[in-house]
Amino acid sequence: MKEEEIIDAVYQAVVDHIYSVVPAKRIADLDISIGIEGRDLTIDITLVTDRTQEIDQKTIEEAIKVATEKADELMAKND
Repeated sequence: MKEEEIIDAVYQAVVDHIYSVVPAKRIADLDISIGIEGRDLTIDITLVTDRTQEIDQKTIEEAIKVATEKADELMAKND
């Protein structure tokens, strides 16, 4: 699987997770950046909602965990 395909799958995992937790109408801003260099994965998420910053941060951490697991799964298939 190409890096671009992994990035797309990881991006989709992040989006799916966030929208499963936060209704779209409550999201004021969502920015997701994903990069892969070798086996190093970088995920940056900015989420702004009408909820507290603490809750948004928890959602971001959960999304990163889901995305990391997805990336690990896909990269393992490439080995």
